[in-house]
Amino acid sequence: MLTILGFAMIATFLVLIMMKKMSPIAALVLIPALFCVFAGQGAQLGDYVIEGVGKLAPTAAMLMFAIVYFGLMIDVGLFDPIVRGILRFCKADPVRVVVGTAVLAAIVSLDGDGSTTFMITVSAMYPLYKRLGLSLVVMTGVAATANGVMNTLPWGGPTARAATALKLDAADIFVPMIPALAVGLLFVFGLAYVLGLRERKRVGTLVILEDRAIAADPAATTADEQVLVAAGGPGTTGTSGTTQTSGATKSSGAGSDPGSAATSDDAAASDDVAPSDDVAPSDDVAPSDDVASSGDAGGSDDAGPAADDDGFQGLDPHRVTLRPRLYWFNAGLTLVLLTAMIMELLPIPVLFLLGAALALTVNFPKMNEQKARIAAHSENVLNVAGMVFAAAVFTGVLTGTGMVKDMADWLVGAIPEGMGPHMALVTGLLSLPLTYFMSNDGFYFGVLPVLAEAGAAHGVSSLEIARASLVGQALHMSSPLVPAVYVLVGMAKVEFGDHTRFTVKWAALTSLVVLGAGMLFGII
Repeated sequence: MLTILGFAMIATFLVLIMMKKMSPIAALVLIPALFCVFAGQGAQLGDYVIEGVGKLAPTAAMLMFAIVYFGLMIDVGLFDPIVRGILRFCKADPVRVVVGTAVLAAIVSLDGDGSTTFMITVSAMYPLYKRLGLSLVVMTGVAATANGVMNTLPWGGPTARAATALKLDAADIFVPMIPALAVGLLFVFGLAYVLGLRERKRVGTLVILEDRAIAADPAATTADEQVLVAAGGPGTTGTSGTTQTSGATKSSGAGSDPGSAATSDDAAASDDVAPSDDVAPSDDVAPSDDVASSGDAGGSDDAGPAADDDGFQGLDPHRVTLRPRLYWFNAGLTLVLLTAMIMELLPIPVLFLLGAALALTVNFPKMNEQKARIAAHSENVLNVAGMVFAAAVFTGVLTGTGMVKDMADWLVGAIPEGMGPHMALVTGLLSLPLTYFMSNDGFYFGVLPVLAEAGAAHGVSSLEIARASLVGQALHMSSPLVPAVYVLVGMAKVEFGDHTRFTVKWAALTSLVVLGAGMLFGII
């Protein structure tokens, strides 16, 4: 009975979210509460919720202060050099933009924290996607999938959980998996290339006028080069002058004068994008709001200026929040923070709390500046914290009622006896749905030991089982139970249902590629 209710609860949640009948917060709270009553355990609902909140409170604290910390680092310009390099590579070519998204997400994922990865990636790429009229779900899908592959790093969480649950060394699990994970990451880059080609076909190849003006005048200075990063929302643009934003046009450039477009006041204030005519958007790619679908799109003014990009603004190199004299202090502080996280010197929430307080005090010593920076990031903090505590209701009911245990037992019991010698393959396949519908803690501490015991009975080593359990992480990072995904869709202004519909198939395929590579190399 609990097994049926558990699957029904998850299915109901996903259907309502993807059909946009309920907001994620409402669905995460009301649906499990209703199914708890159906299970005849309504009287224990309060206990289940409090237990769930208690378990997720450290995660909520970590995300809250991580958002503040890395938001401050974006404000003060710590990541501008990296972003500037990625954007120079991207230019205005949709293929380069999408591939650049995957590369940036993979690089930043080395810190082992999904929320950090998504904050930096979206802050860097969102204005460019909006300016060029590219699909935002492509951005969120590529970023989430790349981060999912990189999430298997020993300090990322899943590997440490698998090692703890099966009493193994994390290095013995992770190091042999590197070739398979490398294949998975290359697949993500290839996927980004294909999606970029589809976006290029849909909107056409664009050229940023500012770049063309610089190309026409090699002596042009880059002192005023636009850095398309954003943090916190409106009000973060420097006041030392009007922000210079780059226009974009089709590659043909007919009727345009690059030099005058880059220098005239009218062009400086305009970021109109002219998508290619009569190109219908792909079924799988939701077009950006700024893309006109009619044949006369060439004369559309839908692509608004930077100030209209839903709160994201191009930040010029002279914005008032920049702290160039403190660059190396901020870089050192971030390096120390990440090192302390990897070495587990203190709990991660405590590290981010201390780091955020120190960064705020040193970079913005005046009280009014501190209030302004906190206010700039408060919307993201509130949205994510609210989502985490709402998810606590969902996970609390799933665990407290026994639904998770019954569902896991049913799935393990459904494995045919003849599949015993292939338990590593079975574990890899099961990791896709189970890590999507369950928390990593529930899967690695509740299900993985059972799978390892079943494998041991047929001569399959626990190391192979542990490695196979990691392949589902590419899909896991888009699970509604992962708090970081709400940072991603929230900052990108994308509906969670749209993100899910687009991303799940590609993330699942990426996981299967990692599994196939692992078996091909004899790792799993």
